[in-house]
This record gives sequence, C-alpha cells and structure tokens, in this order.
Amino acid sequence: MRLFYRQPAAHWEETLPVGNGKTGGLVWGTGAEEKIGLNDENLWSGYDRDKNRRNGGDCLNEVKDKIFQGKYREAGVELEEKLLGEFTESYMPLGNLLIRNKNTTEEDGFYSYSDYERELSLDTAIASVSYQENGMRYERKVFASYPAKALVVMWQSFGGIMDLEISMESLLLHHISAENNCLIMCGQCPEHVDPEYLESENSVIQGTRGMHFQGKCVVTECDGEIKAGKELLEIHHASRMVLVFRSKVGAELEVPDDSVYPSYEVLLKEHLEDYKKLYGRVELSLGEEPDLPTDERLKLVKGGAEDPALCALYYQYGRYLLISSSRGKGMPANLQGIWNWMMRAPWSSNYTTNINVQMNYWPALSGGISECLESYFSFIERIIPNGEKTAKETFRCRGFCVNHNTDYWGVTNPVGQAYGDAQAGEESVRYAFFPLAGLWMCQEYFRYYEYTGDRKFLRNRAYPVLRKAALFAVDWLMEYNGVYVSCPSTSPENQFRSDDGELCYVSYSSTMDMTLIREVFHDFKEICRILEIEDELLSEIAERESRLFPYQTGEEGEILEWCYPFMEDEPGHRHLSHLYGLFPSELFEEMPEWKEPVRKALEKRLRNGGGYTGWSCTWIVNLFAIMQDGEKAYEYLKVMLRRSTYPNLWDDCPPFQIDGNFGGAAGIANMLVQDRGGEVKLLPAIPKAWKDGYVKGLRIKGGKAVDICWENGEILESCIYKAED
Repeated sequence: MRLFYRQPAAHWEETLPVGNGKTGGLVWGTGAEEKIGLNDENLWSGYDRDKNRRNGGDCLNEVKDKIFQGKYREAGVELEEKLLGEFTESYMPLGNLLIRNKNTTEEDGFYSYSDYERELSLDTAIASVSYQENGMRYERKVFASYPAKALVVMWQSFGGIMDLEISMESLLLHHISAENNCLIMCGQCPEHVDPEYLESENSVIQGTRGMHFQGKCVVTECDGEIKAGKELLEIHHASRMVLVFRSKVGAELEVPDDSVYPSYEVLLKEHLEDYKKLYGRVELSLGEEPDLPTDERLKLVKGGAEDPALCALYYQYGRYLLISSSRGKGMPANLQGIWNWMMRAPWSSNYTTNINVQMNYWPALSGGISECLESYFSFIERIIPNGEKTAKETFRCRGFCVNHNTDYWGVTNPVGQAYGDAQAGEESVRYAFFPLAGLWMCQEYFRYYEYTGDRKFLRNRAYPVLRKAALFAVDWLMEYNGVYVSCPSTSPENQFRSDDGELCYVSYSSTMDMTLIREVFHDFKEICRILEIEDELLSEIAERESRLFPYQTGEEGEILEWCYPFMEDEPGHRHLSHLYGLFPSELFEEMPEWKEPVRKALEKRLRNGGGYTGWSCTWIVNLFAIMQDGEKAYEYLKVMLRRSTYPNLWDDCPPFQIDGNFGGAAGIANMLVQDRGGEVKLLPAIPKAWKDGYVKGLRIKGGKAVDICWENGEILESCIYKAED
C-alpha cells in the first residue's frame, strides 16, 4: 500500500511523514530543493519545575460547599482564582534539512522537470521522489530507522552527475558549523512558550535554562567531492549521495558520538526487518486500489464518490503513523504524533489527557502493534511521582492524578494560568480542571494484559499503577446525600446553564467522572483476582462502590452528561464524554441497560451538529461500530474523510491533530472484529459498500489473531489462532 502524488507538497499538510519514535521527518519532495522538517521527541520548551499552585487546595472545601448550594458559577471562578496553575510547555520543531540541486533550472518560478512522482510506501516506511530533468533522472529515498536511531537520505542521479548543497535552518536559537563531511547545528530551546491561543507579551521567553540540542548531518557515502563551506556542505560531480541525520537533546549530549556509520544497504536492511515485523502483522483489503494519486482519490470522495479501498489505506496509514511516532521507552505520540513545524503549535502539540493522548493508542492492541504502547506506559510511570505530589498537596488524596494537560516535564497540575499572571484566565476551568484524567490514562494497562496475557506485566506494572489510580479515586469520592460523589466535577471542555441561566462549568458527579471511577475499580479488582492478591484497598473500594452516585437519564431516555438535567449550552458539543461507558470502555457490556440510553444521547448530539472535529467524528465511528450499526459507522467515516482529512491523509481537526487518524483506524478495526464482554464478533458492523474483502492478523484477547474473508457481505472463511509475533 502507498500514498502517492504527481506533484511536490505545497503545504506542510501535504508532506510525507517518516519517523522512528525519536526522530521525525516531513518530506516535501520539491525538485529544486528538498526540504525535510526535522523533529526530536524530546525537544520541548521549559525546564523542570513545580507548576502546582501553592496552597491551591485550600479552597476546595469552600468550592464544594458552593457546588452543593447550587452556586456553580461561583465555584468555577474560585477554582480559577485560587487553584489552577501554569500551562504546560510546548513541543518544539528542531528545524529543516535543505538539500538544493544546483543542476536544476528555473524560469519564471517554474521548474523544467517531468515524469514526477512522490510516494510514501506503507509496506516499507520509505518516502520516495523521482523525476526527470535535463536528460537526467533523479531518485531520492528517505526513511527513519529505529535500529539506527537515524533519518537516512539517499539521493542519486542517472545519466549524468549532480552538484548538491546541504544546509540546515531552525526557528530556535542556534549556530551551525561544517567540517569535512559533517554539518552540525547546535541550539537551545526557550525557557517557556505559552500556548498559541493565548495573547501575551511574553509568549516566548528565551532565557538560559532551556534544553540544549544538536542536529548532526553526516554524508556517509558519496562518489563525488565533498567540500565544507560556511554553514553548509557542497557535493560536486556525484551520482550518489547518502546522508545520515541524528539528533541529541539534553542529557543525550553527554553520550559520545558513534563514529561508525553502516553502509546504506545495511541501514536499509535493518530498517526493513524492524519495521516489517510490526507493520506486516495485519493485512486489509476492501477492494481494488484505483490507479489514481491519493489526493485525487480523496478529492473524489469529498465530491461524493465511493472508495472502500481508501478506508483500508487509511487504516494501515494509522498503524504506520503510530509505529513511526511511538517506539521504545521514549515519549508517547503527542497531539501531532512526532511532527511539528511551528514554534507555537496548536494546543502546544502537547498531551491533552481528556481524550486525545488516549485516542492515540486505541488501535495499538487490535492492530497488532502492542509494542507501541511501551512509550505510553513508560511515560505514565515517569510522571506518577509528580501526580502523587499534585494528589497530596492540591487535592489531599492518596495515589496519583493527572489533569487536562501534560508535557515532557510531566506536569500534573490543573492548568489555565499564563506565565507571569496572578491567576488563571476567565472560563479556563471549563477545560483546565479534570483531576480524573489520570484514571483514563490507566485504561490500557488491564486491556494490555487481556490482549497479551502477560502476567509479569500485570503484576509488576499494571498492579502498582492501577492501585495508585484506585487510591486517588477512593479518596476523591465524598459522601453526599447518602451516596458517594465526585466533587468538584467537570465534563471535559463542556458547559451547562444553571436554572437561572448562568453559564457554568463545574458541578458534582459528571457521568464521565463516575464511569472512570467505576472502570478503575473494576480493573483493579480484576487484577487482584487474577494475581490472587488480598489487597486492603479492596475493602475501601467495596464500601464506596456499593453507593456510587447513579447515572441519570433525561426526558428522551438518554444518559445525561451531568448529575442533573441542566440546560445544555452546546447540545452538539464535540466531546462525547458521557458515552465513555460504551466506548472506549467496556463497562456497559456488564451494564447493558445503559446501551440504549447511550444511543439516544448520541443521536441527540448528532441532531444538534455533533462530530464536527476530526477526532470527535472518529469517536462516533467507534460508537456506532460497537452498536453494530455498520451503515452509520461508515457514514461518519466518510464524513471524516470528506470534511476532516488533508491531502496527505492527516486528520484535519482543524488544524492537524493526529488523534483523528488513530481513532479512525480503531473504528475501522471495530467494524471488522470486536472482542468485548467475553464475546468475539466477526464483521459486526460491516457496511454494504464493503461487500468483498479480507483481513488477516487483527488481534483479539488472549494473544489470538483473526483472519476473515468475505464476499457480498457474507463470511466465506474465518480463522482464530494463536498470534505469532
């Protein structure tokens, strides 16, 4: 499978992404000058410091009293004034690698090349560019090798020799030096960068405490002459050139350089062996691939055409993007995966923990790439000490918590306060206060065990992490009118109007909060049962679980988002938090009486314009898939492609947010196979448009895989077997 085009990228959202988890590259494919946007997963603004609001938790009792008195607006204002702390830091772009072809001719801004093709092979994770000019043929290949921890560029000409000029640039403070066959850029990140949606005189503060970094380009192979100039390398009279780029950030700079560079053939062989081991586990065909460039296919779909094979390409592209942005014990995939070209990226390109970072990992287990979860798990375990501090000092609870955002530094405090301001911005509590985000982040721990059967992981990693999450949930709950409630409570980024018409953001026991608490209790009890652990925490859970605040229903029988049928300020809101119990949770498999209220709530959302962002639309795809409504799932999959997809198939939230890609991939998988509530379902939500096809290797629980072949919507063959990775 491949994405391919007949012209270079004209915008960043048309570039072809490559990555190895640490290093990201965005390939433009321009004939005259190749530009590759460079990223390093560890390159962030800021430095390690405590952003918890000092004595912020002192206001909580008063806030709770106001909530129980119905003074919801006042309660939210008090949280903003006294509890919310500083915003997270921002993911930084390292810079651009520029390779200029000095043999290219230009007239009036136009170049004379022909027979142009640019492609990204999902089967090999290689971005390629080829074209003809002045009687010569040029070919380039770019890939990011996980074994080599490097980005590799190979450029060759046929029918003549070429002259190239290699340089780098960056938006960050930097200097560049060149010597022999090596080009080095050294620099430093700002001490602080405010989110792009804040207007501030001090939005970027350079200072002296920001991260140091190095980007190093080495021409490892060249059959011509290499000359070091001022801040650039020149290649003369060559027909082939291989360049290797590596980056270091912070403590990595203390590690000596590896001066040994394998041949291009060795780098390529190791890359393919590593990548194919993951990507090759799943195959999907939904019909014949038309011989049209990807952007033209997408344009036809946006115009109303059917292209089932594009859905298969989109699914595999999602798996490709996760493999490329989440490997090993490094940082997990952020809001843009690993690819960012802006100093102040949308939403800081950080980790939004009220849906987005969790959605990034929805396709990992069923898609046979469970290894990609390692960076996610490692990150959670790294930030737990900060979360314990926030839980103890701000919320007076045991265990650990995370709020609405986090970043490289692992901040866990509620955000909302701009750098240097005395308090958080007006109405910031609507999105900034979400103390139960850490519970959601823990969801994949037990699910990982269910899919892999890894008891060592369950005992050594899942048990201690879920215990800390359950501890926080136990202490966060409080008695009110004979039941246990969550207070203060928000429903991510949404708001309501009180009986007197005031716009409000906090109350108690949102459906999202209560579902997360129920799920964490359920998973922790299951872990203790499987491992035969008699944990003293179980008695505390049992006492609270028996009296948890119940879910509420509205006039139409729909599950309510809040503890009370408040007037909805935005009934078509993009978040679907109150439907969490159906998906991504499996909680309502054990509480089936809530499935129909979920459907009614979803239908109400959609009647009022819901699903208008890319990631929200893909959540809807998953919900309809779980409801086994294939036509509706497919309808919203097409909405996502037609309304929220860039030419390079990135999710257009808007702007670019990669969670929609991952949510879409998970939705397609759920249309094909589900393993929920102890029951495996084959083709549970297949639409009529996917009448013929096959899938091989989709994972289900218990370390098993599934193959299915179907015609006219009917299964011809199916097989469930032990997965061999």
